[in-house]
Amino acid sequence: MRIWKLLTILLLISFFPLTPIFGQRVEKISVSHDKNYYKIFITFDGKPRFKIFKDPKRDLITLKLSNTYRFNKEYYSVRVVGERNLITIFVRNPQLSTAKAKVIRKYRTLVVLIPFKHRKFFKYTVVIDPGHGGKDSGATYFGVKEKDINFAVALKLYKLLREDGRFKVYLTRKGDYFVSLTQRQKFTAQVGADLFISIHSNANPYKPYKRGVEFYVLSDKGKYRKFIDLATHPSRALYFLDDDMVRDSTVRKKVLKTTLEFTQEEGEEFAKIARRYWCKYLGRFIPCGGIYKRSFAVLKVPGVPTVLVEIGYMTNRRELNLLTNPRYQWSIAKTLYRAILDYFNLKMWKN
Repeated sequence: MRIWKLLTILLLISFFPLTPIFGQRVEKISVSHDKNYYKIFITFDGKPRFKIFKDPKRDLITLKLSNTYRFNKEYYSVRVVGERNLITIFVRNPQLSTAKAKVIRKYRTLVVLIPFKHRKFFKYTVVIDPGHGGKDSGATYFGVKEKDINFAVALKLYKLLREDGRFKVYLTRKGDYFVSLTQRQKFTAQVGADLFISIHSNANPYKPYKRGVEFYVLSDKGKYRKFIDLATHPSRALYFLDDDMVRDSTVRKKVLKTTLEFTQEEGEEFAKIARRYWCKYLGRFIPCGGIYKRSFAVLKVPGVPTVLVEIGYMTNRRELNLLTNPRYQWSIAKTLYRAILDYFNLKMWKN
């Protein structure tokens, strides 16, 4: 009886090789490009079997394999992240067409070919979120409503980016009306944002002497809660990921985990850049505050770097005078604009 069991196991092994189960460790990753394609070469220690998923709005390409190992590689145009059973490629260059990407296998190497777009499509997508609005006025001090300051600054930043031909720019609200936090998240995902900035004005009635700008990025707690929500509710995940990714439970969970990590890490990167520019250009007017991690709803957009900026304290009369001054509002907008250019490795725009 034991002999027959052994023979059966050996027969099964002959039909189903062990390499896909125990092999496929990534040995090497390299990139190159020519005039037509950006190329990513991923070499394994065995012949890989894979399935490709693409999400053009999030600029994601995901490869589902029988087995991979954790790694995180950063290149100029892409970030390649390895999870067990999954490789996710974040395309960082708007010149590249995620929708038309394809993957070919050359023995132990997968070659990801991402074609270049026509020049007129080379634009980064930025969403500017003027905090509050409509029935939600935010803080109100000395007769001034926070929602009005937020919108005035956001509109000026919007105009600067619109004048720069390298951006597609959106406002989550274009006037004084209410937009829910969930709607702001969904809109950001729908337009395929490369960066999300929420503009707010701070307040502390118990410490009217308190001053300074503050930057907020996604916390570990917020990241975990959003992951649990979308991983267990596929219908909600559809707002943030491509249909095919959502339908595959394994892909959905792993991509959500990876994209939320990306949101957090890149949000922190932009916050550091924005703080540096604020210290340089505006620190003598409104002091440089810190960068803090929070679970704010608007920061929970998988795959999109998100930052909330509290541009000053309304409860401090000196800062409130600056925040309501159109000239100073332009200074804030220009400083954030410079930070955006730096984040995307762009030079100042020349008309």
